[in-house]
Amino acid sequence: MSYVWTQRQLEEYRRYYDNIRTHHSYSYVNFSTTAEFVRSVLPPCLDVPDKPKVSIGFLSFMEWIHGVSNRAGRDRAAIVGVNAMYKGVEGSYYLTVLETEEVNIVTGREFWGMPKKQGFIDYFEDGNGFHGVAGRKSHDLILLDAKLGEELGGTEEAPEYYFDMRCGFEVNGRSIRNPELVIFKNSTQTNRFRPIVSADLVLKGSPFDSGVGTVPVGEFLDGGHLGGETSYIVEQVVDLGKDGVDYAPYLMGRLYDDWPDVRR
Repeated sequence: MSYVWTQRQLEEYRRYYDNIRTHHSYSYVNFSTTAEFVRSVLPPCLDVPDKPKVSIGFLSFMEWIHGVSNRAGRDRAAIVGVNAMYKGVEGSYYLTVLETEEVNIVTGREFWGMPKKQGFIDYFEDGNGFHGVAGRKSHDLILLDAKLGEELGGTEEAPEYYFDMRCGFEVNGRSIRNPELVIFKNSTQTNRFRPIVSADLVLKGSPFDSGVGTVPVGEFLDGGHLGGETSYIVEQVVDLGKDGVDYAPYLMGRLYDDWPDVRR
């Protein structure tokens, strides 16, 4: 039906997310950062780990449903995140997510509250090193040059956690309603892996994404360049509406651009 989905279309689309798995190439680096910074960007429902770190990732991926790719081509993404704790479980909390494909940006933002924005992502590896650049609105935000170690093969599937927040917005964004913490338990199978043994990272802000340039980057910890598959499972959705916290600053500060107030 034009503009109005049938019940069958609704059911098919909803089942799409019951068994989604990506096939991907993923390169990441971890650096130490300060507990003060991590506390300042985490919502109060999440705690700061004993060893705070900032993680940067570049990836290309395709979504597969029951062993079949959902469409031709692939998406590219770049991620800036920090580690966080929820009731003793450590996971990732993303501050900036840049992607190239509109459909994944829209569903990620609307369904799960992911701070996705459309940008440009380019990277390559020449056998010895990895080189990546990502940004948006004609501004470079992430520049990474890394040295690759020896090939180590694959690993068995391992779980990892990811935290995000979502909510509803009142008209004109005057307030939010029904804030929720979404907890993903992802399972990743690594088919090939090369460690990243050293890295040079530059994070730069822009008039639209100033936060990227404020992340304190300490010493290099570790990293990897891998190919594999990941299943995405929503393990829990936590109602935050009764804890007396205004989560609007933590949601809007990641979801929206820094707009200058022309009335000043």
